This record gives sequence, C-alpha cells and structure tokens, in this order.
Amino acid sequence: MQLVDVLKENMVFLNFEAENKDQAIEKFIAALQATGTIKEPEVLKDAIFEREKLGTTGVGGGIAMPHARSSAIKDLTVAFFRSENGIDFKSIDNKPVHLVFVLLAPISSGGPYLKLLAKISRLLRSDDFRNALLEAKTPAEIMEIIQEND
Repeated sequence: MQLVDVLKENMVFLNFEAENKDQAIEKFIAALQATGTIKEPEVLKDAIFEREKLGTTGVGGGIAMPHARSSAIKDLTVAFFRSENGIDFKSIDNKPVHLVFVLLAPISSGGPYLKLLAKISRLLRSDDFRNALLEAKTPAEIMEIIQEND
C-alpha cells in the first residue's frame, strides 16, 4: 500500500498552529471535518484521545503520528499537518512537534492500517525526507516529496 494512494492533497495542512496536544487533536479533527472526509468528529476525537492515553504518539525528533481505529470511519484516512512553531505534544523526547501524520482507519482494517503506520514511520526515519517536508512551500510539493519517497 502506497501512502500517496491514501493521503490526498486536500488533507495536507501547512502553517498549522496549536498550543498543546489536546488542542492539536481538536484542530486535526476539525480540519478533517471541514474537508468532508469524516462524519462523526466526536467519536474519532475520542478514539484518538483514548489511543494517546496508552502512550504519546509524539515519537520524538519533531514527529507525531496520532492514530486510531474506529467504526466511525469507512476508509483508511491520512492527513499531514506541519507546524512552524511546534506543538507541545508530550513527545518522548520532550521536544516540540513540527511534522504530524494523522492516521484513521475502520476497525476491520487491521493489516493495511498497521502497514501504513509502519511505512510512515519508516519514511520519517530519513533526515532528508523530514527536511524536505519542513521546507516544502505547498501541499503539492508535500505530495511530490511523498511520491518520490513512497
């Protein structure tokens, strides 16, 4: 499964701002709702908050990958958010988060969901990939970078 098959250009949000993890999650869901991608924002928000209770998805190095499975979503959904100022995401290294991939999936989507999570994680291990995402000027450039590395 390719990340570019799931992440759409209208799901790339640059200049995203949030003070902390809770506010960021609220705003992630609001942004997805505004695109018409999700129908039950409260249920999905609760699912992400529940997942965060198990341990932060702020994985360090300025990266967070909040994710959840829920019956409130029909298809695998990925959104990308970039924060210039950084978000206090309670990351494992206590550093602010600048790059966020949000992954939502139906309950039944165990395999593809885990594969996509692993792929995003693998891509983000590359300094060049992270730096390119930080420097991109438009959602189209973000999509190009992902396409080239996917």
